[in-house]
Amino acid sequence: MERTTWLDGLRGLAAAIVAVDHYFMGGVLDSAFVSFWTDPPEENRRLIQLPPIRLLFAAHAMVSLFLVISGYAISIGLLQIRNKNSGDFLRRLSSAVTRRVFRIYLPVFVITAISQLLYFCNLFQWNFGDSTWGRQPWREPWAHVTFVFRYMVDNMNIIAFQGNPGLNGQLWTMGLEFRGSCIVYLTILGLAFWKPQLRRIAIGVLAAYWFYFGLWDIFGFLAGLYIAERRLAEHARTGEDEFKLPYHIPGPKLASIHLSSWFNYLYFSFGVYLVCLSDDGFLPTGYKFLELVGSSRWDGHWDVVSKCWKTAGSVMMVHAISKSPTLQRPLNSRPVQYLGKVSFSLYLVHQAVYHLVRDPVIHTLWYLATGTSYKEIGGGNASKQTAPFAFAWLVGIAIITPINLYVADLYTKHVDERCVRIARKIEKMITR
Repeated sequence: MERTTWLDGLRGLAAAIVAVDHYFMGGVLDSAFVSFWTDPPEENRRLIQLPPIRLLFAAHAMVSLFLVISGYAISIGLLQIRNKNSGDFLRRLSSAVTRRVFRIYLPVFVITAISQLLYFCNLFQWNFGDSTWGRQPWREPWAHVTFVFRYMVDNMNIIAFQGNPGLNGQLWTMGLEFRGSCIVYLTILGLAFWKPQLRRIAIGVLAAYWFYFGLWDIFGFLAGLYIAERRLAEHARTGEDEFKLPYHIPGPKLASIHLSSWFNYLYFSFGVYLVCLSDDGFLPTGYKFLELVGSSRWDGHWDVVSKCWKTAGSVMMVHAISKSPTLQRPLNSRPVQYLGKVSFSLYLVHQAVYHLVRDPVIHTLWYLATGTSYKEIGGGNASKQTAPFAFAWLVGIAIITPINLYVADLYTKHVDERCVRIARKIEKMITR
């Protein structure tokens, strides 16, 4: 079985896209987050709104991609152990389930507590609206403590999601991550002793069932499991037939491989196209054909429609990459692998970094360029002055991105990796 370092690289790129997009969201580059066909025409029809360039502004689709990647990543090792008929399979499965909750929520708790402390000390330069439920800086310390624990309890409710944004709005995905992981582990256990072909059919049917009902996160996790099952089956067949191949592969065989590769690239390209579905609130021109095959159970809810198709695109991308060394190669490069190493931490900390430094940096750069106050002129009016506006925001991200990566690197070394070790210690303590 090939190494799956490309999964880390893909996760790293997805985390980087989310971090960059969150920097620009909220009145800046708004056109990048809607379709080329959006009205009014004079404010749209830009290249950055077209696939595949719009992939760089597909933050909402990256959540779907994360879930498919997770479904693949958490299952592939367990499936290899199961296929070896190892007596250690149930113990390894139990260990994975036990550690998963700590692996996800210990780093989340730390960034939640740090963010609350920074907010209490009035260091955040951000308007959180009603997200703090009346908590104010420097007031009622115990209320801030209870807020942290209320937030964690809400975030861990995987049966009825509470929608508590807290001070880190991106962490709403953690509940989906834990629920999907539990469903994958249960599916692996329940189908462990089925015949391989029937097992793959069952997983495919389960994924399609939840896609039909619009539960896109469960569909994404089970689709990741299905891809892992397929890849293991393909490698098993290749291993069995490898000794039968002659030294020179006949022409028809080469033609078949070549055709299969091109089909895989087309499959990947269509997956990218679906992931690039914009955030207009409706299917724009170019995506209208999806209305013909959408589920009646989605009831026209845009969030469900959008997430289902983006998840389907993510499944196609991951499946195509898993079969293609050519598509895996860029993901295995050193810079992308570094992003993969810090991807979870980058996802956790980037909002806190923006809350601390984004606005001060942009306001300072604006003042250097114009000699006027960004706050006084207002973001809407500032955008009309194209050159200083572009200078402030583009130089700003050039300054803040290294800060983000540095903080993520520190968080990985001093928090995330320690949380992994703590999870292992807890698992050893509570198991026989």
